[in-house]
Amino acid sequence: MDEDLDILEKALLNLEATEKEAEKSSNHERLYKNWGKFGNQEERRMRLLEIQKGNRNNKIDRFRGILDLVNSDDDSKLFKPYKKVPYRPNIYVAGFHKTCLTYSNVLMLSEWMIEKPRDFSKNWYVVPCPKGMRLLAVSNHGTTKFYSKYGHFKFERHTGLPGGNPYNCYRKNCCVLDCFFCEKTNTMYLLDLLAWNNQPMTDGETEFRHYWMKTQLEDFPDTKTINKKNKVIIKILPMMPCTNHFLSYLLSAYPQFENNTPPLDGLLFYHKRAHYVAGETPLVGWLYPYMIPEVLGEDIIIHPEYIDETPEGYVNQADFIQKFEIKYSKKNKRRSSNIKMDMDSNKIETTTTNETVNITMEDEKEKCDKEKDVNESEMK
Repeated sequence: MDEDLDILEKALLNLEATEKEAEKSSNHERLYKNWGKFGNQEERRMRLLEIQKGNRNNKIDRFRGILDLVNSDDDSKLFKPYKKVPYRPNIYVAGFHKTCLTYSNVLMLSEWMIEKPRDFSKNWYVVPCPKGMRLLAVSNHGTTKFYSKYGHFKFERHTGLPGGNPYNCYRKNCCVLDCFFCEKTNTMYLLDLLAWNNQPMTDGETEFRHYWMKTQLEDFPDTKTINKKNKVIIKILPMMPCTNHFLSYLLSAYPQFENNTPPLDGLLFYHKRAHYVAGETPLVGWLYPYMIPEVLGEDIIIHPEYIDETPEGYVNQADFIQKFEIKYSKKNKRRSSNIKMDMDSNKIETTTTNETVNITMEDEKEKCDKEKDVNESEMK
């Protein structure tokens, strides 16, 4: 009888411990907004790696369609602006910037890395990312045009890339690159490669794309300095394995970029076998440096300056992501609301513009009358 009671007591204790662990896990999951998006990252990574094998031809065909537009002589095919709306300062106006619908949502974006992958040290790479504009760079027809991740045209420059300036024999070719641009140093930091010399690279694995980008750029020394052919300094961001040794080597150095210009923004983690896909993918992860000990372990050496960048009131990664997602969603809602207001009130804005012109003309007339009176009084 006593033995049966002991067995029952142990079973109850184990059940209680299991329930506490489950409750703890559930509370942790609830801290994340849209947990389904971030949870089970390991499973989703494995599924994507299997799926991308069968989708290789589809991705090549899709990207060749983009290359056809890139190489098109008709700029009207590249730029498809919305209906023009009068410009109003400090308010987003749909159609004010040239928008190429083809280049919208082409960039490969990361998810938050909320757990350390099982094959982290073997199959992952880390890239330090500077603070700057994330852009899609398209060089063709003797110039290089830069687009935001939404496909908005930002600016254009001559570059030493194939097709990037009118002075070399490669001007009929094209390149498509994923990069960060730092305006202060006029530097383009290459992150990834989508196409080189009219050849799509999106179906290549991470390691191959980075190797190809690095070796091919060595044949274009004009990209390293400002000259007639190249108006933007072009550098490749380093990529290294995700072992504790390399991570400690990377994060123990401060600053990452010369004179801390630009400062380090965060770290992107790429799976070795990931192809380049549009939109968010669990095969690319993102962390701020101060999140490293929490997610990847305390044994990675981090310079104190990165720890000092921890935001005030920071609790943990889950809490930070939840607040970040709420803030980001509100920002998108405001942006969408402004766009809708601009589209719906086009007639009102046009009327307002006409009224403004009339008021301006009346003001000018009144000003001329006053000047006439002053001149007449001076003559007297």
